[in-house]
Formats: sequence, structure tokens, C-alpha cells
Amino acid sequence: MNNYFIKIIIIFSFIYPLKIYAANDNKKVVITLKNGDTLNGTLIESKSTNNAKTLDHPQLGELTLSESIIESFKLDAKATEDKTNNTVDSNTSTSSSSNNNISEVKSNDEISKWSGSISIGLDEDIGYEDFSRSLDLDLSIDLTNEKSIYTNTISFDWTKDESQYEIGGSYYVSDSLEIDQKTSMDISNRNMEIYFSNNYDYNSDASYGKNSLISSIGLTKGFFDSDDTSLSISAGPAIHFVYGGDECDITTDCGETYLSSVFSINFSNKLSKKFELEINNIFTSSYASTAIYGNELSTTLTFRPSDSSGFNTSFKYENDYKEFSNPKFEDKYSLNVGYDF
Repeated sequence: MNNYFIKIIIIFSFIYPLKIYAANDNKKVVITLKNGDTLNGTLIESKSTNNAKTLDHPQLGELTLSESIIESFKLDAKATEDKTNNTVDSNTSTSSSSNNNISEVKSNDEISKWSGSISIGLDEDIGYEDFSRSLDLDLSIDLTNEKSIYTNTISFDWTKDESQYEIGGSYYVSDSLEIDQKTSMDISNRNMEIYFSNNYDYNSDASYGKNSLISSIGLTKGFFDSDDTSLSISAGPAIHFVYGGDECDITTDCGETYLSSVFSINFSNKLSKKFELEINNIFTSSYASTAIYGNELSTTLTFRPSDSSGFNTSFKYENDYKEFSNPKFEDKYSLNVGYDF
């Protein structure tokens, strides 16, 4: 399991320097809002976060814009040159030059929207009556670039659990790893996306079904087009592969590939300027000799001191049921401290 952890650290060590390298000095940018307004100015990197961008506008001064109201966000590489050339133009020619400038900017390299978060915390497994403690490491990365209609995300969740079944007894250590990858593409219908996802789960404690991989393709429909609230529902067919464990050779439902279906709901609500609630539920139904079900529910309450701070604290509750593995049920909560980058 240490190899899995090392791989996670290597991936983080590779991607995070790219983010730092991309964040050079303050840049001239063109920001188009969802209401159609266009703002030209200087991006203030030190005050910008994953959720909000701070712009120094030549007429309006310093503006902080929520990510939810931004339609596009582009690097204005020719802003200085265009400003010099247009100083003596009339109002009509200035308007025309501004429109031409926006068209030219679209062909320039655009600012990457690569972002992510990392958190570490302690878990408590509700299923153990005597004693259990866990160390949990979460890493999620948004690999989306503004130039593409695709969104690409990947997340890692590694947990080391140390359990003591009797007071004064020996400890039992187990590891689990979850890797989720999703690629989405906008389609012509409003708030509709085509998605492709891979969900991999590893549990060293499982006697069978130690490894599980679900690959799915389908449609996502978004609701509640609001700055503070979002709701999306996804559904589609899938392929479910289950293998690994000491009892896998003698269990008919292990070491096989099954047709499956996935139905998921993702909800988020910004309760206030500092608190945000997220609820995610994934239901799977795989078709072996009989239908075999799985359900993964997670609820997270996150506290952020301010929009300009990347630090956050979150309380998370997870409830997992997997008929394809043994043990089948996991019920835990965790307290995490993290940082958005």
C-alpha cells in the first residue's frame, strides 16, 4: 500500500509546481461575465483564489469577481500594445478596436484553470465498538483548461486505519484507496453534459472484492443555475470489474466483469460566506446471476475563513455499502484540515 501513497505524492509533486510556474507576475486579462459584460484589467494573483478572481480595472478600481459569474477568463497578451496604439483614436474607433482586440485574444494562449485541494485529517469508524482511528489523505485536482469544452477532474482518497478490538489487545492496520476520474463535455442542450468516469476502490481488509473498478458513460443534467446552489444528476450504463482477496477464488461474484448502471446526485449549497455544504450519492446496480447493489454517500460541511484564503476545515460523513465485497458496509466520519491551490 505504501506504493499507492508514493504514487499520490509523486503526482502531487509534479502538478503543483506547474501551477506555481503558471502563476507568474500579475497579468493583463479579459474577463467575460455570464451576463455578457466584458472587463479588461490586471489580474491580482496574490488576492485571487480558486473561487474568486481579483481584477484591477482602470476605471472601476479593484474588483473581486466570484468564479460562478465568470463565463470566460483569457490572457490579454496584446493589451499594452493595443492601449498605446489606440490612445488618440475617437470613441467610435476605440469601440471597434476593442472588439477587434477581444477577437484577437481568443486566438492567444488562455490562462489555465488548473486547480485543486489537499486535506489531511482523522477518521472514526462507527462500526468498531472498542477502538478505531484512521489517518485520511484527500487530493483532488481540476485539470480543465479554459480553451477546451471538456472538464477533467481526478481525486485520490487514501486512508490508513488502525483498530484495537479489545482494550490492551493488539492493533490491526488496514489501508484503503479510492481514485475517481471524470471527463465531461458540454452539449447543445442547456445544462446537459456527456460524461465518462472511472471509479477505482481498493480495500486491503477485504477477503474478496479487494479491488473494484467501475467505468461509466452517460448524461449529466444540471439544475439550480445559481451562484450559491448547484444540483446535478447523472445516469448511464457501466462496466464493473471485481477481483482480489483471499476468498476470491471460491466466491462466484469475484474475479468477473459485469454489466452495470450508475445513478448519481451531486448537491452543493453555500450556506454563508464561510460555510458550504456538499452532498454526493452514487448508486450502482450490477447484473450478475441477480442484481447486486452498491451505494456510496458522503456529506461534507466546509469552513473557509475568507475567499482570499486557501485554507479550510471540513467535517465529513461517509456511508458505503458494497455487496460485491466483504466487509460490505463502512460507516465513518472525519475531521479534516485542507488547502485549496
